[in-house]
Amino acid sequence: MASLRAYLAHHWRLLIVVAVGLALAYGLLLYRLGSLVGGLSGGEVAVASTPLGWHGIYAHPLYLPLNLARSFIFFFSSHHGQTVTRLANSMFGLLSIATFAFVVRAWHGQRTTLLAVALFATSSWTLHVSRLASYDVLYLWAVPLLMLGYLLRQRHPKSPWVFYGSALTWSLLLFVPGMVWLVLLTIALSWPDIADGWAEQSAWWRRLLFVVAGLIWLPLLLADFLRSTGDLRLWLGLPAHFPPLLTFGKQLLAVPIHLLIRGPAYPDVWLGRLPILDVTALALTIMGGYFYVRHWRAHRAQKLTLILVIGTILIGLGGPVGLSLLVPVLFLLAAAGLHSLLQSWLRVFPTNPIARNLGVSLVIIAVAVSCMYNLRSYFVAWPHNTTTQATFRYRR
Repeated sequence: MASLRAYLAHHWRLLIVVAVGLALAYGLLLYRLGSLVGGLSGGEVAVASTPLGWHGIYAHPLYLPLNLARSFIFFFSSHHGQTVTRLANSMFGLLSIATFAFVVRAWHGQRTTLLAVALFATSSWTLHVSRLASYDVLYLWAVPLLMLGYLLRQRHPKSPWVFYGSALTWSLLLFVPGMVWLVLLTIALSWPDIADGWAEQSAWWRRLLFVVAGLIWLPLLLADFLRSTGDLRLWLGLPAHFPPLLTFGKQLLAVPIHLLIRGPAYPDVWLGRLPILDVTALALTIMGGYFYVRHWRAHRAQKLTLILVIGTILIGLGGPVGLSLLVPVLFLLAAAGLHSLLQSWLRVFPTNPIARNLGVSLVIIAVAVSCMYNLRSYFVAWPHNTTTQATFRYRR
């Protein structure tokens, strides 16, 4: 308790900023959640009709974290309207933003964090998948969560909380189709830190607790695989049938095109054929990519690259994994670009306050313009698009 009081006394300003920021972000995710488009899409109706509760989760255990949240919300709600149907997604959207913020702050400091989180939280893709009753939001949350766990294990390899939390996180993420590859990648890259944590927790009951935390949910998966071999392929993030080599090549090429040049034709989650990244985010992402190329030996650079490669292959195969797996990685690159840009400017003008403030102000203005563009794209242009209105025609 004494250490907790000391921490609160020393960081109370930061905690207030975090609380206000999260409140604003969740307010944005809840704003007109059930009325913006006036109805549900066909995909949302299918998701909302999925059996929940213990029997539903036992029958269909994949996407477990989101289905647990939906089961809890639906249990306390007598009417499953549009807002309630989408509420669990908004919760995971907020978790995505918070986790992303922790990672960026640990890597780049507070100033870059404020700007990068503003870009990520107001990006059209984040708003779409966080306010739509689908499963894409789990990928938006999972990648920053893996990066945060990797970061904590590097900095606190002997902490019991990090040790047990890692096992519990991995066991939950294994229920998200395709994430098994990234979990295995994380374990491989973190093996020295995991070994240090295992050696530190020398008591047998501590090690048993770690094993239980990692295996507690796996019987659900095993039971599901025994019932249906098709779910094993889905769990691996693979399609029911592999595409021909030429088709796979085209789908592989479409991934960067959709992200950077011309977006996918998904009227339920996107507006027209706009690219996923706007001009400002794209420029910062390119700068961040250049930053990591120059610092290739850094562990984070190697892990981000491997996630990009694995994610692109899974998306290119045409299975259950979507573009949401790569979007947080791109915004982590944009955060690195922001940090590099600010640091370069401040190195040129280390003591001139006018020049320093001018450079920072220009970056803030560019980020603000990007935020306004994405907010107008989602809250104004998208719901008034005729294709969008035709897609969200179901009532609940």
